[in-house]
Amino acid sequence: MPKANKDYGPRIPAPKYDQIKRTSEQEVLEELGLQRPEDAVHARPEDLVVKAAGILAQADAEIALHLDERDRALAHLWFYEQRLGLAATAGLGNMGYRQALATVMFGNKKHVHELPTGTGEELAAAAEAAEIERVDDAEEMLLKAAPIVFAARARRDVAVRLMQEAVFALSEKPYDWKPEQIAEHAGVERSLVYKQRAAARRRRGL
Repeated sequence: MPKANKDYGPRIPAPKYDQIKRTSEQEVLEELGLQRPEDAVHARPEDLVVKAAGILAQADAEIALHLDERDRALAHLWFYEQRLGLAATAGLGNMGYRQALATVMFGNKKHVHELPTGTGEELAAAAEAAEIERVDDAEEMLLKAAPIVFAARARRDVAVRLMQEAVFALSEKPYDWKPEQIAEHAGVERSLVYKQRAAARRRRGL
């Protein structure tokens, strides 16, 4: 959202998110006893679904714990300090970055088109009117919380995909498990099993 003829604060160097992503994905595979995602076809699905569900739950807990910190720091740095390159610093695309700001300002990420523009003074005034808090050490908070959220989402993405494969395998012969049985075995809600099974079927064109 940079504008011409406007003063911005210095960019904050971005963490090495490519490396964080690779490391996070490898951690999941190692925890599941796999070398590559494709190796899931050789794993026992009744074991894989339990382990993948556990990784998914842990990732969701980490995201829930640190997402608010990341977004509050982002909002402070944009509205009150007008720092450039914040999307890259947070490991987000431009839309994800705008959605984070909209969530803080409006309580809903869908209001991205209502985000204010203007001078630094106008942005700060809009933030004050929306009761967006100022955050001490916002840069430090962002650099701590954003990589945690990014890594958790990377682990989650891998775990979800492998859980979908396990759910699909358990739904087919020779298992023929019902969603209720899979959910009870994995310790998750039945609705999640239905969702995972549907996603796996879509990938197969079923």
